[in-house]
Amino acid sequence: MTKIRPPTILCVDDEPAALTLRKCLLENAGYRVVPAEDAASAFLLFKSQPIDLVISDHLLPDLKGADMTREMKHLRPFVPVMLFSGVADTPGGTEHADVFISKTEGPAELLKKVADLLRCNRITEGNYFAEIRCDSRFEQIVWHYTIQRARGNEILGWSQAFSEKDAREASRAEMRELNQRSESEGH
Repeated sequence: MTKIRPPTILCVDDEPAALTLRKCLLENAGYRVVPAEDAASAFLLFKSQPIDLVISDHLLPDLKGADMTREMKHLRPFVPVMLFSGVADTPGGTEHADVFISKTEGPAELLKKVADLLRCNRITEGNYFAEIRCDSRFEQIVWHYTIQRARGNEILGWSQAFSEKDAREASRAEMRELNQRSESEGH
């Protein structure tokens, strides 16, 4: 029987006490948490393992959270990123983040937003699966999908559509093509 792994959250904060508290809160909610105290450490972790969500302080000692988010979205556009700060208003330059949250909103709101960001539809086709997520940050809602081989971590395809139905149909077509290619190559 295959054990389902809990979602992995990369949590970035240069304040050790805040990082430890957030890590405990998220682990108690059932998530696996990978902590990082600066952007450089966060990038190493982000590049070396499957990450389902990034939660980062906006003001880091080596790079602003907005700049880190932009670079992470360039590497893996499908991984949601939540930025937080002690200020109530959203700072400029954070438009690449999926969500901005003020530290004053509290743990219940943080957990609610984490659950919302990790919610996705998963469909399978042969040896592949697709995860479909809604991105409602823009006036025109966009549905992103990624395709992976079952029991694999490598993203084999990524695209977007303007409706969930179109994303489902496109991802199924791509997975069928991948299955046919695998069969013809004898895998």
